[in-house]
Amino acid sequence: MTENLIDREAWETMKAMTDPEFLASLIDVFLTDSPELIRQMHQGLMTGDIELVRRAAHSLKSNSASFGANRLAGAARDFEMAAKNGSLDDGESKLSIIESEYTQLLPVMMELKNER
Repeated sequence: MTENLIDREAWETMKAMTDPEFLASLIDVFLTDSPELIRQMHQGLMTGDIELVRRAAHSLKSNSASFGANRLAGAARDFEMAAKNGSLDDGESKLSIIESEYTQLLPVMMELKNER
């Protein structure tokens, strides 16, 4: 596993506190919801809906952090804070970073799901 994509200690804590089947379902939900949240961020950028961007980035940040995906959580936090401050000037570059982090995280999340 790529250690810089997942905080192993945070993952082990979550794993210890969660039933393996439920944990697998949480990963499935994360893998289903994240692309939708990214789509909402794109939509918010295209329409100028700062609140949609903020909400979607906030959700992705929280969801990612719960698995110890700190790089993705940090990228989403940066985008959330920019939206909260009313600035989407560099939104495309922030969203590009989020997409890259998520793409790198996908195989790691599948590996974690199978490791149960």
